[in-house]
Amino acid sequence: MGIPEKRPRPGSAVLVKKGDSFLLAKRNKSSYFGKWVIPGGGIDWGETIEEAAIREIKEETNLDIRIIKLICFKEIIHPSENYHSIVFFHLAEPLNDELKAADDSEEVGFFTIDQIKKMDTAESVQIVIQEAGFWDSVSGSKSHTIKYN
Repeated sequence: MGIPEKRPRPGSAVLVKKGDSFLLAKRNKSSYFGKWVIPGGGIDWGETIEEAAIREIKEETNLDIRIIKLICFKEIIHPSENYHSIVFFHLAEPLNDELKAADDSEEVGFFTIDQIKKMDTAESVQIVIQEAGFWDSVSGSKSHTIKYN
C-alpha cells in the first residue's frame, strides 16, 4: 500500500446574521488556531451541504439556524497548515439564543462589522461578508481561491 494521496476536503460554513451582528468562532484547532472564523466544518458522506451547515453550527455553537441562501464558495489552500478545502458559505438566521462554544471553538459570539475590523480574523471572514453584501467591498474581480504561501 502506497502513501495516501492528499485531497481537498469539502466543507460547509455559515454566516449567521442577527440584527447588525455576525456569528464568529475563535478556533482552538491547529488550522487557524486563535483566529476568528465563520464557523463550519466538513461534509459527511451522504449529507447535503445545507445539512452539514446546520449540523456544524449546532455542534460548534449550540445554535439552531435557518438557511437563507448560498453566498459563495471558496477554495482555501494553506500548505503550511496542511489545509486545502473547498468551503460553501451560507447565510442564515438563528432560531434560538442558547449560544455556547463547543467542538472546534474556544469562544463564539455575535459581532458588528466595526468590531470585526479590529479582530484577528481569517481572511475569508471579510471576503465572505463582502460577498454577502454587508461590508463595502474593494473594487476588482471576485476570486474563488484564497491561497497562502
